[in-house]
Amino acid sequence: MQNSILEYLLNSYKEHPDRVALSDGKNICTYRQLVKQVVAVSNQINRHNFNNRPIGVIGNRNINTVAQFFGVLYSGNYYVPIDPDMPTEKIKMIVEDAGISVLLGENSNKIIIEKLFFEGSFYPFENIGKMPNSFTFNVPLINGNKPAYMIYTSGSTGVPKGVIKSHNSIISFIETYTNTFNFSDDEIIGNQTPFFFDASAKDIYLMIKLGCTMEILPTTLFSMPTELIDYLNKKHVTYACWVPTAISIVAQLNPFSYIVPTTLRKLYFVGEVLQIKHLSVWMNNLPNIEYVNLYGSTETAGVSCYYKVTPTDLDKEKLPIGKPFKNCKVYIINEGKVVETPNCIGELFVVSDTLAIEYFNDKDKTEKSFLNIDFGEGAQRCLKTGDLASYDENGNIVFASRKDYQIKHMGRRIELGEIESVCSKLEEINRCCCIYDSKKKRIILVCSLSQNYELQPQEIKRKLKERLSSYMIPGKIIVLNSIPINANGKIDRKKINELYLEQGER
Repeated sequence: MQNSILEYLLNSYKEHPDRVALSDGKNICTYRQLVKQVVAVSNQINRHNFNNRPIGVIGNRNINTVAQFFGVLYSGNYYVPIDPDMPTEKIKMIVEDAGISVLLGENSNKIIIEKLFFEGSFYPFENIGKMPNSFTFNVPLINGNKPAYMIYTSGSTGVPKGVIKSHNSIISFIETYTNTFNFSDDEIIGNQTPFFFDASAKDIYLMIKLGCTMEILPTTLFSMPTELIDYLNKKHVTYACWVPTAISIVAQLNPFSYIVPTTLRKLYFVGEVLQIKHLSVWMNNLPNIEYVNLYGSTETAGVSCYYKVTPTDLDKEKLPIGKPFKNCKVYIINEGKVVETPNCIGELFVVSDTLAIEYFNDKDKTEKSFLNIDFGEGAQRCLKTGDLASYDENGNIVFASRKDYQIKHMGRRIELGEIESVCSKLEEINRCCCIYDSKKKRIILVCSLSQNYELQPQEIKRKLKERLSSYMIPGKIIVLNSIPINANGKIDRKKINELYLEQGER
């Protein structure tokens, strides 16, 4: 077992010093160059004599950001990724909450610093200077329980909350992840997720564990699937772990009759539910790729469950999230009891050494989410996920919805995710989201239509009446040109609630 995640970088540097570690379409960086940059960034931070302190890193989408992440770790501190496109007030909340006095970024980010009225030190990457050819990269002895990074999640309230991950939790995840799947050091990782989004950590740490190359894909390509696939082929991308939105956009525009990925071997997805009709477009055109559905929470390092998709799964209502990785145990709890029978919905609890350390400066939320529970094998530290799920007939876990999305309507308990799942099966519907108007006691369905389809709300309601119980039929259906998406590529439920509940319908 590694002492710290920096040892992965050290090993890959020793084995493949001149192999390309990172590429962003404009610049490339070998492992030798990356390590030089890491040392230089660390030297800047060391001027402050900090140890185990949060260092903010503005998450620009290029190779420099990754060097800054590892530079922070090499200095003995932990990094806090920040979305450069986030409203200034949100950035200020994060900087103040974390107590950040050193920010890293680029010259292009100076306008952000000015708007923040930041009184600490800001170090643009361009100012780190050139390292001499002769340098030392000796990984210091690091307590594995120390923080490696802190990711901020807005949660349901919109108030940023910091979740701290340790070196040990990341090591446990990446060791298990690579042992579960057939990865090799010739992988080319096609990174899609932003660096301020927790899912990107899987790509970064997989890269340094394998000593392979990570290709940072230009965001603009995801609205041009033909160009995207051409780019994947030119860069020889073999593995991609994307959010379902990215996969769905490609499926809807379906470029496969013109061009197909020629080097892609693995397509994994994580973050929210992927519609089976969109996955089927990929699988029918690219049957030889390995497709894996992953499940995880921000409160864990990496993911907790996985499911290898087969062609027979395309006939199901929902894809399972499968079974836990070897370093995880997952329990479904209904009314205080462990559920083992199929089709009984309860809340997911995760036991694993990948669990986060805590919510930063939030003892109350930490104690509510990270519990010590005896599931029959003695008390164990676990995460109360807030996700509802059940087992299928094969013992696979099937995600139902967030507990927050469970409502009481017409005397019945309803999972809004179930309505979304049924609606998503309609070929006319591209994406959808259900919210509940507690004042008017009605379910609202917000949806967008697939290409070349025109459908009125009353026609959608008629189709749903054929598939849903009467008490689950939405009282209002709103058709939009596109569903709001947040910076992480997920449906922006907070914005939808603001538009159609808090501020009234428009």
